[in-house]
Amino acid sequence: MDRRSWLWRRKSSEKSPNGETESSGSISSHSERFSDDQASSNHNTHSPEVISKAAPSDEELNESVKTLSEKLSEALLNIRAKEDLVKQHAKVAEEAVSGWERAENEVLVLKKQTEAITQKNSVLEQRVGQLDGALKECLRQLRQAREEQEQKLYDAVAQKSSEWESTKSELENQLIELRSQLQSAKTDVIKLETMEKENAILKRELHSQAEELKLMTCERDLSTRAAETASKQHLDSIKKTAKLEAECRRLKALARKASHANDLHSVTSSTVHVESFADSQSDIVDSLLVIENDDCKINGLKPVDSRFCYPESRVLVAEIDQQRPLERNHMVSSVEIDLMDDFLEMERFAALPETESGSCPDTEARGGEQPLKAELDTMMTRTAELEEKLEKVEVEKISLEMALKECQKQLKTSRDQLKETQLKLVDLETQLAMVNEAKRAAELEVEAANEKLTKSTKNLEEAKVNLVELQNQLIVVNEEKCVVESELKTSNINKQEVDLQIKSLEREFEALHSSIGTLEEEIKKEKSVSGEAVLRCQTLENEISRMKLDSQLQRSAGIEEFRINQDRELAVAASKFTECQKTIASLSRQLKSLATLDDFLIDSEGPVELL
Repeated sequence: MDRRSWLWRRKSSEKSPNGETESSGSISSHSERFSDDQASSNHNTHSPEVISKAAPSDEELNESVKTLSEKLSEALLNIRAKEDLVKQHAKVAEEAVSGWERAENEVLVLKKQTEAITQKNSVLEQRVGQLDGALKECLRQLRQAREEQEQKLYDAVAQKSSEWESTKSELENQLIELRSQLQSAKTDVIKLETMEKENAILKRELHSQAEELKLMTCERDLSTRAAETASKQHLDSIKKTAKLEAECRRLKALARKASHANDLHSVTSSTVHVESFADSQSDIVDSLLVIENDDCKINGLKPVDSRFCYPESRVLVAEIDQQRPLERNHMVSSVEIDLMDDFLEMERFAALPETESGSCPDTEARGGEQPLKAELDTMMTRTAELEEKLEKVEVEKISLEMALKECQKQLKTSRDQLKETQLKLVDLETQLAMVNEAKRAAELEVEAANEKLTKSTKNLEEAKVNLVELQNQLIVVNEEKCVVESELKTSNINKQEVDLQIKSLEREFEALHSSIGTLEEEIKKEKSVSGEAVLRCQTLENEISRMKLDSQLQRSAGIEEFRINQDRELAVAASKFTECQKTIASLSRQLKSLATLDDFLIDSEGPVELL
């Protein structure tokens, strides 16, 4: 603040003489003008009197009035301008006094700052010495720490490299084992796949054999049913033959009385019986086919074709159908023969006695029983064949059941083998997962070792960087020391300049006091002159009222001149004010530089205390 006020005072003192000269010049010019006006007015006042004495006239009086009014207006303008100048000079004097006081305060502040700077310089010199010692100690400690850290890093790297090699060898062995286990697992998986395929094939074969067994059982059941129906029909035929024999015996007694119609009736009844037997066989076969198709629909199987199911029954029915026309032809031929025999016998009966005629019906009855016995023999042979076939079917059924049991046993064994292989596969998968986990753990350990190695290398690099930074800080501190010394020199030079400026300001202050005294005397003179002018104005007010219009025009011209002069003085004052602002800005910059120096000194105190 002292330095700032000093610079302001210096610049104001450099420019105040010019201002004083200008103001004094302006005041002197105004006073000269006023004196000239007074002289001219006095001269003019004397001249009209002389003129009036010599030759008074109206025109001269008017001219004198005009001149007086003009001079009066000029005098008023000069008085107002001088009053304004007096006010301005009073303000300038007050500002000069306040600036001088500020300059004194700033000088005191600058003295205090110089003392504080000298103290700081001494403290800085002490701290610089301490910093030199601390830096030497830091360098020694850094060298020791660097050597110890390098030794530790070398030992750690050697240890980690040996550990890494051992872990690497172990991992390689584990990888070899895992590869062998993977190959064995692959072979096991291939075997399992082949076993699964074989199991699927066996399942298909079992399914097909089961279907075949179902078909065989159905055929066997149907064959047994057909045999049962055939045996029943055979029994029925036996019963019917017995009845026929009884009827034949009964007819023997009535043979003599029987006519040719009875023989025909017996023949037709036998043929009807045979046809009914064949029809019943075909109906039985059809009913069996219907039953089998219903069973297949219920079980969800395909219906059995009548051409392929029950071939034996179909063959039997076909044989019976083939035998029907033969039997019919045979029966027709036998009937014709019987008719011929009957005709011959009737002729014999006519010729022979009654005893001989009684034996003929017996022979005729016996001749009718022979085809029935042949049918019975064929039926017996058929039943025997059916029984043999039934036995064969039962034997095949037993063999198929044995084969089914063996297939079921094989299926159970294959299922057991499949379960065992699945368990083995699960074990292999668990072992593979464990091996993978071990491999991952080993990889993680290797990564951790690599990370530790990288961290140790980073720490070494950071230590090197810190060492370089400390060296740079030492260089910076030395540079700052040089800068502080140069600033101390500049501060001493500034102190001397401030003393010189203070002396010059004191001189300027004395000059200002003298100029203020002269200004006060001039103001008093101007006040006396203004009093006289006021008296004159009062005397001339009546004349001026007549010539107001002319005087107003003249006043406007005078006011413009006064405004021009006032603008000039204001421009001079504004230039002084701008110069004061410039000095204030320069002082603020210098104070900021001093504040930065103080902050740097405070910052430098911190690390010294830590050391």
